[in-house]
Amino acid sequence: MDHRVFLSLIFVLSGTFNVLVVKWANQQQVIGSDGKLHGFQHPVVFTLLMFLGEFLCFAVFKVIRLISNRRGVISDLDSILSQDSSEFRPVSMLLPTLLDAAASILLFTGLYLTYATSFQMIRGAALIFVGIFSTMFLNHTLTGRHWLAIFTISCGLLDIISLDVHRVEYDLVTLPYTDYKSILTGDLLIIIAEILHGLQYVCEEKQLKTSNVAPLQAAGWQGIFGLGITSMLAICMNFLPSIDPFSCSSRAVFDDWGDLFAALQGSISLIMTLIAFTISCAMYNFIGLYIAMYSSSANRLLADGLRVYFIWVFVIIMEWEYMNLVTIMGFLILQMGIILYRQALFLDWYRAAVARWYRARYVDLGTENAAAPNSRPADVI
Repeated sequence: MDHRVFLSLIFVLSGTFNVLVVKWANQQQVIGSDGKLHGFQHPVVFTLLMFLGEFLCFAVFKVIRLISNRRGVISDLDSILSQDSSEFRPVSMLLPTLLDAAASILLFTGLYLTYATSFQMIRGAALIFVGIFSTMFLNHTLTGRHWLAIFTISCGLLDIISLDVHRVEYDLVTLPYTDYKSILTGDLLIIIAEILHGLQYVCEEKQLKTSNVAPLQAAGWQGIFGLGITSMLAICMNFLPSIDPFSCSSRAVFDDWGDLFAALQGSISLIMTLIAFTISCAMYNFIGLYIAMYSSSANRLLADGLRVYFIWVFVIIMEWEYMNLVTIMGFLILQMGIILYRQALFLDWYRAAVARWYRARYVDLGTENAAAPNSRPADVI
């Protein structure tokens, strides 16, 4: 199997695991620091663990670099993972990290308030903002087919959000709050987060392609910056007063670390879940940067959208959610927009490939003509 196909498969599976494991943890009722049961709502902690996973990428990068320097580059994959770039400046990853930290906290808060399937489907909105920001910062051009795809995706998102407001009346398995205002708040937080993610993905693609840095190294520096930024946010959020639905902690703050430590005491399953989440985030973010560097941010989101099928299958088997015809209709509309966007990308690639082939053909013909000059004597007039 080609290593790119293998990495894409790991990307989809790790992303699926991240969503499901966070939603599972959110459903757990754990004992807080006040001795009472509370929901496991810790968006800042999940964000901190995500950056910890990215920091592990930096350690892996250093190990691979050390092995490559001692034994030489073994394969093409090793050179991709440990390639050196004199143009790369670590501070260039600071802005994407800031955007990722803010967006991730909003995402984990939104996932706590809404359904896992709705969370993943609404994340398709990032494709809209990546397309728009790409025209601003990467000099990309959106054709009529792209705009039609964006309009179709928007219609699908409106259908999904409007259905969630009515769906809360009968589908209450995974929701901590059973009112339409809470689930609407969660959906809107996800949309705001995808605006930030769209800008983040475009900034990352620009930095990766201009500096030709190893994606593993870039992910590692994001982890370093992210740990510092999120640690400061964690201190602030531990004392920030909050109200429902943004807090169900013992001290009524946004992210209570006292509740976290109390919940982890004696809960081996929860500890192992958080460790697995950290490792999964390391793989997911590294492969995402790899796809953005060697392809595009749009293709990164198109690959990421495949995990919604796995999430649908899992939540139905586990009976976390109920099947709904209107939800499926909104999902199909959303997929039509994504497929239309993908076809637009395929058309652009096809036209670029044909243009390159014609240029190469003309160059070859000119070379052949130059290599075989006419040596016949001129006609005598």
